[in-house]
Amino acid sequence: MTVQPFINDPQVPFFLNGFWHLYYLYNDNYPTPNSGTAWRHAISRDLIYWRDMGTAIPKFTTPYGDIWSGTPIVDTDNTAGFGSGTVIALCTMPMTGSDGQSTARWYSKDGGYSFTFDRIVMQNPNWGNSVPNKNFRDPRVVWMEDSQCWILVMAELNKIGFYRSTDLANWTYVSGFMCDWLGWLECPTLFPITLYDGFGNAIGSKWVLLCGANGFETGFTTGTHYWTGSFDGTTFTSDTVLGQWLDGGSDFYACVVWGQQAVTSSPQDSYYALAWMNNWDYADKVTAAGYYGRMTRTRQLTLSMVNGVPTLSNDFYQQPWGYNGFRRRIARRRRLSPFRGLQIPSVSSGTYRIDVTLGVGFGRWPTQIVVLLQSGAGTPIRLVLSPAAGNVDLQRSQSGFTPVQDTAWSSDRNAPLDFGQGISFSARINPAGVEIVFNDGALSMTSLVFPNTLSGSASITATGGVCAIEDISLYPA
Repeated sequence: MTVQPFINDPQVPFFLNGFWHLYYLYNDNYPTPNSGTAWRHAISRDLIYWRDMGTAIPKFTTPYGDIWSGTPIVDTDNTAGFGSGTVIALCTMPMTGSDGQSTARWYSKDGGYSFTFDRIVMQNPNWGNSVPNKNFRDPRVVWMEDSQCWILVMAELNKIGFYRSTDLANWTYVSGFMCDWLGWLECPTLFPITLYDGFGNAIGSKWVLLCGANGFETGFTTGTHYWTGSFDGTTFTSDTVLGQWLDGGSDFYACVVWGQQAVTSSPQDSYYALAWMNNWDYADKVTAAGYYGRMTRTRQLTLSMVNGVPTLSNDFYQQPWGYNGFRRRIARRRRLSPFRGLQIPSVSSGTYRIDVTLGVGFGRWPTQIVVLLQSGAGTPIRLVLSPAAGNVDLQRSQSGFTPVQDTAWSSDRNAPLDFGQGISFSARINPAGVEIVFNDGALSMTSLVFPNTLSGSASITATGGVCAIEDISLYPA
């Protein structure tokens, strides 16, 4: 058995003393049984490049077990009593024996580089010892300015619970949001955001409730789901029952959302987000390919009306990565037809970005446009764009290493896309996966994929018609 560091859920980042601070769950001796997770710490000035700062909250240093997901808060107003500017961490701990799951409070007096355990502040009160799977985890908080209190959201099986406190210690249950068709809910987040019309004009605001969920009942997979609606300080009322998926791929989970300022009841124009790039249906199995977890690139979320429905845009955070003279234009202003495809040159590093802009040709789109994206020694992923059907298929069933022979890995990921008179997409590709954003965030698809050892070539082809290649460019990492 080879011991490896296993990475999973990120925690909500915050800005303090010139740096963004990110924590994530880190098991430094995986797969040793009962080896547990700690909070690993990384800092960044630009949300692009992160520097490891070691372990901030160690595991198994209290009687309550290891450290699971939660949220760190910069307590600017000293609501917890440890002093203004203290970093408070609320996180799940599994307790011992059959005592269920709890929320522990830790505090940091050195800006978030190390934490001291304070006490258990919440424990699931509704589950007796005879009930298995006592889910009561992943606390996230928002500050309510008018009522001067904290609201905490908690994952509780098929329910998201809402709790109120003024001191981050004494919590009162106020309501619950039920959802019985998305499996066990995890990593919930609540935030208000400005709502824009289709022309970029602010027309109000909405509250968003977001969580990790299981979509197999709807033909999807494990991913990140959200609802828009209203929140009156006690109850969240959704606009629709079903909600929407934030990412159309298979590996965008445990998503965290944060703002340029701390999340409060005042809406911000946009937010940042990132997620664990993995899936619990095969997270242990993909270690056979040498993959032990990573985070997605930072995204930027905005909310706009799309076909009469408030919809989050999930775009890449605008960053200088890949520009600054490194652009390599592959094609521009040419036609793509069944008789004339386009080979895309290999990138030896296996890590690169490709930007593609396509336009309608001769008044209509071809039946299909197939894009093969190549990473290193093989062709890991196949995109099938179907303009008439208005959707995109992401296919990886024949793309090399297959960790499990079931639908969680092999099923195509299908998502709607408005082609109009033209589309664009940007794909970040590395030897373990791909992150793709279409039409500036109208659709994102994030999936792991492990290329085979056969030589391959990236390409783009069309069938059943002609389209225009406006631009295709490569940006090596």
